[in-house]
Amino acid sequence: MNRIQNIRKDSGFDVTDKITVLIEDHELIREAVIRHSSYIGSQTLATSVSVVPVVTGDGTREIDIEEVMVKISVKKN
Repeated sequence: MNRIQNIRKDSGFDVTDKITVLIEDHELIREAVIRHSSYIGSQTLATSVSVVPVVTGDGTREIDIEEVMVKISVKKN
């Protein structure tokens, strides 16, 4: 959640902006993201948090989650 909030901030979004979060699929984080997607969404104002095969495009950042490099896309709704 902290990394998503940092991406929001770096992207210049207002704290009240609703967002969509796409997280690149990786076996080491897949289950946790799916299990906690509602909580992640509620804490980051994301209308959806999805695990997808590939993340590309504007708003995409590569981040380190527990030594696993994963791409995350955060877009304003």
